[in-house]
Amino acid sequence: MASTADASAEPAGRGVKRRPWDEAGFRCPYLDTINRMILDFDFEKACSVTGNNFNVYACLVCGKYYQGRGKHTQAYTHALQESHHVFMNLGDGRVYCLPDGYEVVDSSLRDIQDMLNPSFTPEAIMKLDSVPVYARGVDGSDYMPGLIGLNNIKNTDFVNVIVQSLARVPPLRDFFLLPSNYAHVTNSLVIEFGALVRKIWSPHNFKGQVSPHELLQAIMSASGNRFKIGIQADPMDFLAWLLNALHSALGGTRKPGSSIIHKTFQGTVRITTHKAGPDGQVPEEGAEVDTKEMPFLYLTVDVPAAPLFKDALERNIIPQVPLFACLAKFDGETFQEMMNGDRRRYVITRLPKYLIVHIKRFSKNTQTFLEKNPTIVNFPIKNLELGHFTDLSAAQREEGANTKYHLLTSIQHDGTPETGSYRAFVHFPANDGWYELQDLHCNGVHPQLISVSESYIQFYVAAS
Repeated sequence: MASTADASAEPAGRGVKRRPWDEAGFRCPYLDTINRMILDFDFEKACSVTGNNFNVYACLVCGKYYQGRGKHTQAYTHALQESHHVFMNLGDGRVYCLPDGYEVVDSSLRDIQDMLNPSFTPEAIMKLDSVPVYARGVDGSDYMPGLIGLNNIKNTDFVNVIVQSLARVPPLRDFFLLPSNYAHVTNSLVIEFGALVRKIWSPHNFKGQVSPHELLQAIMSASGNRFKIGIQADPMDFLAWLLNALHSALGGTRKPGSSIIHKTFQGTVRITTHKAGPDGQVPEEGAEVDTKEMPFLYLTVDVPAAPLFKDALERNIIPQVPLFACLAKFDGETFQEMMNGDRRRYVITRLPKYLIVHIKRFSKNTQTFLEKNPTIVNFPIKNLELGHFTDLSAAQREEGANTKYHLLTSIQHDGTPETGSYRAFVHFPANDGWYELQDLHCNGVHPQLISVSESYIQFYVAAS
């Protein structure tokens, strides 16, 4: 097998003959052979010959990946056989000319290096939600950073909608746009999630979409193949797993605010449980009561069962219900019946800055078949009032705790549980527009169409 050792550069110093490329003004003669139309750094960075994923270089002429650049390596051989001479190290973005082996330093390569590893300054991040940016791909297509399509790599739309939603929650997005915030973390899930968020917001992409392939590989590994390419999964199950996995990987603990995940999404709810009798009887007056405060990263609400009758034209009637009716679960008075006979009441005692609401639409029947409740949930785009579902402390009220929320994102499910698909409606603050994101497609949408839908997961931000 060919050696994968990297050729060391010729030592510079006394007695060493200077080479042409050491002279000021020397320009590599092969830069015009680079083909930006075929460059794609979204997939696993592994050698196309050996399959190894370390010390890998991309041929900037044909786009293929090869290992090493010293003599007898795959990249060196490719340069000799195909007369392709310009290679980029996929680890650090440095460019070399092979087989000569000298490093190419040229400002014309900056766009390729920026696409490989997008970077942001704190000043640029501060403007993301106030100044719209317009970019153009190498094929001439226009796109807006932040409104980037994601490839559906065979039944991975459940990942796409969650990533698109999380990528526009400002504190979470801003944290992952600066790799210095998690430079101490070696977990591949954190690294690849951050890389994809940077690509979604980068103005240096060569096209208006990117592939989540490397993140999907990290997800499969971290979840023990619980979530994988080719098998549709529930985005709510995936979101719950992802938030906890990122929290743990970032060093988070049970202590409130111990990671950016908990700082952003964590609230608390008071659960009052009225214990059932020894044989499961309904709790009577004076029955044992257990009260405790529990943290949450999202709230789950139920929707009323869909009716079984049809209208005069034999069409199934799809009911509509306001979100407030679903949230009544948290009014502190409504009882929820438990399987063991206990009765519970819930009330929110601390609202997070960013609130996730899960509208429970899927359930398994007695034959373990998955069923979907198609009830339309009506909800406001602006000023969702949660004051009726909170019991704030005196200190919180004195601080002027806000109980109104604006919608950031709504994830919708279309079709049947077995063959359906997911799409996300997202708010873009820079131009105050609403967009529908479904895999590679990004289209403007009227907000009135969002508020009457089979919404499944919603992300809200506290009104300022």
